[in-house]
Amino acid sequence: MKIKKINITLIAICLILGSCSKENETKIIEAELQIYIDLFVSEASDRAIEIDMSEINLGAYIENIEQNGTLGQCISYSDGSKEIVIDERSWERLDDLEKEYVVFHELGHCVLDRSHDNTQDNNGTCQSIMQSGEGQCQSRYNLNNRSQLLEELFKS
Repeated sequence: MKIKKINITLIAICLILGSCSKENETKIIEAELQIYIDLFVSEASDRAIEIDMSEINLGAYIENIEQNGTLGQCISYSDGSKEIVIDERSWERLDDLEKEYVVFHELGHCVLDRSHDNTQDNNGTCQSIMQSGEGQCQSRYNLNNRSQLLEELFKS
């Protein structure tokens, strides 16, 4: 009898813990991030790349990320759904262009399946939005090089 109670308790714990996972949940995109996601889709369309976000089970959230120095993450689940998480403390300090950069970088992972690219020019400037932040190149995303970096982001 005691064994059955233990087994039932273990099954109940497993079910409870399993239901806490964000996998298989209906994904929500926070309004503050939706602006940048819409801009990403528009920029892709300007480059003849059509992205139908209704076909992508994507959630986007602003939350605390425990890992120091991490501005954002793209999380992929086994059910095919994905989430972008942007660090709340960092988000509050960023200007609009920096927010765009961070969201576009994470969408590069989650939507375009891009990996990190630390290619740099002779001055040490990163040549991709997809730079890891751990490489030797310096990120200098600004209005002067934005178009060039977006062309690189959406290259096929």
